[in-house]
Amino acid sequence: MKRFLIITGAIFVFLTGCATKEYVKEQTDPINQKLERIEKQLENMNKDISSLRTDIKAVSSNVESVNWTAKEALKKSEEAVKESKAAVMQAQDAARKAQAAAETSKKAFELQQKK
Repeated sequence: MKRFLIITGAIFVFLTGCATKEYVKEQTDPINQKLERIEKQLENMNKDISSLRTDIKAVSSNVESVNWTAKEALKKSEEAVKESKAAVMQAQDAARKAQAAAETSKKAFELQQKK
């Protein structure tokens, strides 16, 4: 009888200490569901990062294009400034010559009047 009680007690201890498949499933299902949600979020974040990288490359390309255009515009404006400075110099020279010619004409007229 003692032996029966010991064996029955041992079986009872082992049976109550063992988890059933259903119990394990109940305990792990919420964890698995949360893990699946996190994996989906991670996948979406990776897609977003990839999209952002593409956008950054496009913006970088546009910035380079705008930078090149700005440099070209600066060169053209510098050339226009040089040309306008040259035109101003020519106009000033022409004005001096016209002034000198006017003074010469005035003196010639005055000499004609004195005769």
